[in-house]
Amino acid sequence: MFPRVKRSGKYEYLQIVENRRVDGKVRQQVIASLGRFDKLRESGELDNLTSALARLCRRVRVIDAQRAGDMPGTVVRRSGSGGGR
Repeated sequence: MFPRVKRSGKYEYLQIVENRRVDGKVRQQVIASLGRFDKLRESGELDNLTSALARLCRRVRVIDAQRAGDMPGTVVRRSGSGGGR
């Protein structure tokens, strides 16, 4: 699933869309239409939705904690062969 801004007439609408395979072809299906993009942005609802979703995401929480200095001992290392470097 992913967000999409879709133009209809003179307005843009924020939608949650999912790709599905139907008869061997990829089709997009709108899961939800969240409203006019400009109104969501102006009212702060878009920021509220983004913050609420980010709280559910483990990676975002770890990155935010590291940036805030809550994880000072954290070291990030790459693993693997290094791609022949």
